[in-house]
Amino acid sequence: MAEVVCLTLRAPVSTSQGLNTTPQSRPTAATSAPTAMISSITAGLLRAGGPKLCEIPYNSRSVWNEHIPFDKLRSIVQSWNIRGFTLFVECTPCYDDSDESRENWLNAAQEMHGLLRSYGFEHVTVDIIDWRLEEGPRIFVCEPTDTIFSKWDNVRKRILDSVDVSGFQLLGCYRMGYETCTADCEPTILVTVDPNFERDWNIARQDISNTLNEFELPTVDVQIHKDRNIFCARRRPIQSEINSRYPVHTENGPRVASIGHSVGAQNSDSYGTFGGWLNIRQKPDSEWEPFGLTCRHCVFNHHLKDLQVRGSTAETLKQEVDCPSYGEIKRYIGGLKETVSDLKRREPYRTLEELRADGDLADNLKAKWQKLRAPIDTYEAWIVDLHAYCDSKMYRFGEVWAHSGDGTRITTTVMDWALLRPHPTRAYPSNKFGQFADKRDPKSLKLENGFIVHDISLDHHEILHKYGCKTNATISRYNMLATTIFTVAANGKQRATDEHSVLCETEKPYFEPGDSGALIFTESGAMVGMGFGGQVQGQIFVFTHVNDLITDIKDQTGVDEVTFYAQEWPSELCEGDQD
Repeated sequence: MAEVVCLTLRAPVSTSQGLNTTPQSRPTAATSAPTAMISSITAGLLRAGGPKLCEIPYNSRSVWNEHIPFDKLRSIVQSWNIRGFTLFVECTPCYDDSDESRENWLNAAQEMHGLLRSYGFEHVTVDIIDWRLEEGPRIFVCEPTDTIFSKWDNVRKRILDSVDVSGFQLLGCYRMGYETCTADCEPTILVTVDPNFERDWNIARQDISNTLNEFELPTVDVQIHKDRNIFCARRRPIQSEINSRYPVHTENGPRVASIGHSVGAQNSDSYGTFGGWLNIRQKPDSEWEPFGLTCRHCVFNHHLKDLQVRGSTAETLKQEVDCPSYGEIKRYIGGLKETVSDLKRREPYRTLEELRADGDLADNLKAKWQKLRAPIDTYEAWIVDLHAYCDSKMYRFGEVWAHSGDGTRITTTVMDWALLRPHPTRAYPSNKFGQFADKRDPKSLKLENGFIVHDISLDHHEILHKYGCKTNATISRYNMLATTIFTVAANGKQRATDEHSVLCETEKPYFEPGDSGALIFTESGAMVGMGFGGQVQGQIFVFTHVNDLITDIKDQTGVDEVTFYAQEWPSELCEGDQD
């Protein structure tokens, strides 16, 4: 969907019942022309405005415009007895839900839009939205004491057998709500669906509710959310602004690829996360070789029907990969250039620079100009370095040696992996956990390196760690209740598989496009799986269990042994887990 420039008013609460809904005075410039305004209620929460409201929830970025009459807009808001604050943002919509109205919000939106039009802003959208609706519901794991907990497997199977699941993407059971505490949120069956799939979702919701009644679970809620594709390898264009992760090409050396770096097909704008390095022995008497690991969908821009393994004589498609990805580097350069342009446009730098260029900059203003110029010089130096990095093609990593195929194989879980063989100039593997460390956070991972143990099992609520290209270091809790994922293979056949999932531990998203391929670890450093996608604004991260992943790699490639590169075990695990 296209990006939309939008003036958003975030209202923390609905208009108080005791307030006078008839304003005493209001601006007169608001009714210059009729506009297409709408008002809607989603999950009981209100938004109103237009035209062309951004679908919600959406990603947004603040846009500075000194000509917008914010003081007069605030007067309109106050005159309609609405409490909130205004933002001028550029937003990327995701999806929308719709239909009732509440008069004050709609009238306020119409006046605000009329005022903006009178100032010449013809293409700006006004959006008054309940902040809870913009942020979406909080999601927590269910508790073993919840009635549905012990019944979930049977309920889920009945839904799959009796309900039309066309358009479904995810089926799971969680505690959901707009409260901050799990105890205040009710057990809910969540279904995420393809926003482009047209059907009456109320019928699907009722069918699931009927199933719950059969199991005597009338208090369990059902929510159906439109959501983006689970398999997300591409970061949204709106997120091209600078983030805190500088591409690895300076003091860490351009040849080192490690956990959490970006990886993508050669020269592609699409990318995911470099999960880490595996050590693979192809035969019992072979040498150990390092291979990078990521999701297959992150490094292919096309469909291949069968699993592929590259050998010295194999006539297979050669797929080159970049790490860091070419797309991320381009976006980073674009973000730096945009920042430089913005800094140069701002006052007083713009005026001071004009005076300096004309030779009229007074001595008492030179220090101020130098202070404002310093960050510009820094950013421009980074741009030069990045262009040199691109010109040298030092981001070229290697090629895909083996991958799982496009899903036409019959497997019990999603198999979405690719093994990457590095070029000799990039064969400097590192699985160090340095990026997980945070001395200020007692929950952060403090180990040097991870490891793989056979037949590892997880406990409900267990704390897990991951490092993704987009969301960086995050902490989650394991959800013991199976999550069903619906996929469509390249041959068009739909299937449902039972997957493992984690839920984010904090308000920070656990998954965003670009995080696919991230490995997940326990607090002791044991690898438990590789994430391939997420839902509901990144609160749910779905992953393939390490037991299934390693077994599939061995079965499909015929290799003898697979371990985590530079594998080290904590002392308490040495005796039992290396056998």
